[in-house]
Amino acid sequence: MLVALALGFKSELVAPNLVWGLGGGLLLVAGAALLPYLNVDRRLPPLEHFVPAALGALAVAGLAQMMADWWKYALIALAFGIGFYAAAALDYFHLRDQAKPGHLVVQESVMALGVAGSLLVVLTLNLDLPLRMGAIMLISFLASYRSFRVLGRPMPPRRALLFSVFVAQLVTFFAWAMTVYLFFREGFFAVMLLLLWYVNRGIIRHTVEETLTRNVIVEYGLFILLMGYLFYVSAQAPH
Repeated sequence: MLVALALGFKSELVAPNLVWGLGGGLLLVAGAALLPYLNVDRRLPPLEHFVPAALGALAVAGLAQMMADWWKYALIALAFGIGFYAAAALDYFHLRDQAKPGHLVVQESVMALGVAGSLLVVLTLNLDLPLRMGAIMLISFLASYRSFRVLGRPMPPRRALLFSVFVAQLVTFFAWAMTVYLFFREGFFAVMLLLLWYVNRGIIRHTVEETLTRNVIVEYGLFILLMGYLFYVSAQAPH
């Protein structure tokens, strides 16, 4: 149903200024599905379980206006539906203490796709600088908070909140500096911010869990080198 609603964003009957309202409606439908599904001991699901739906709704609503080819957007809408299902199903197991090690890889992939898609939309929209930076900070914060609360060894809410602010501040600062002093194509920009978010969030998590091994350092070092390479090949003087 969510995929069908997302495909409706490309209908000729939907004006461009209505897409964002429909995106909000898509989020409401997703939230209504999550509430009873993730209900444990008659308690409402915490905020972090709604983050994939929120980032996905932002991504599909924005990409509906950016992409001209129907079939490409259909693949994105399908990916949104599959990602929503996977995140919800694995959250269901997580809340019932039935999570397995392989679930982490799927959850990380879904989270990375949501962050990349939503960042790409925000960077492509013609937003004022404060609004753009605020949106980037909110996306980074929500994704980090979900990661700290759901993935790996869950952190207490206050600690997850604090560390999420640290991650979001760093990503937003780099986004601001890269916007003001240089120019990047939106795709490269979104990937670099995604890598920065992933590395910063991962270093904090492994430090807190005391699992910062040599292999982890090598992995993040390779991602930093990739980010540096993308910066080198895509940086241009501001217009």
